[in-house]
Amino acid sequence: MPNGSMEPPRRPGRSDGTDLAVGERVRQMRKARGASLKDVAGRAGMSVGLLSQIERGLSSASVRALARIAEALNVSIADVFPVEPEGSDPLRVVASAKERQRVAFGDSGVTKELITPFQQIPALNIYIITLEPGGSSGGEPYAHSGEEAGYVIEGGIELIVDGRRHILGEGDSFRFSSRRLHQFRNAGDRTARALWVNYREG
Repeated sequence: MPNGSMEPPRRPGRSDGTDLAVGERVRQMRKARGASLKDVAGRAGMSVGLLSQIERGLSSASVRALARIAEALNVSIADVFPVEPEGSDPLRVVASAKERQRVAFGDSGVTKELITPFQQIPALNIYIITLEPGGSSGGEPYAHSGEEAGYVIEGGIELIVDGRRHILGEGDSFRFSSRRLHQFRNAGDRTARALWVNYREG
């Protein structure tokens, strides 16, 4: 995929706490791997300029963009959430509701709450995804390593896997390999929420 083919930056020039935190995590992980902006942008299929804006908190990454960046860095999307404080018990099994970490994906109408804030490998990450009316993962499908599954809590979700459309209502569930091209969007005119699970081998 040539550089610049991914969706354009969202809200240029805007910087908030979420965008800054996500951008800083991406920058830290890229530098820890000794990778340049050009290297990661090329692997993620986006322009160097867009990646730089995301790292500086000047542009909100869409779900698709963040998934591609995570894949380029060989990490899961959960790894861009703030890390646990030093001294946390690596073997703990319970997280309180107030510990949930939340990322809103710009103007995409999508919000992810990570409800398993444990830095463990293999990574089994569980989210609550909220999609406002018109909210979606982006205009183009994407793929990455791992597997995912989910359960629709409320509203309706349109899930497209390998070009095939599926309409899921409350109580419906799904499962597929993340290596299959996929995308999703709110299927109705009211807020939709789903429990979403991503598994990625270490």
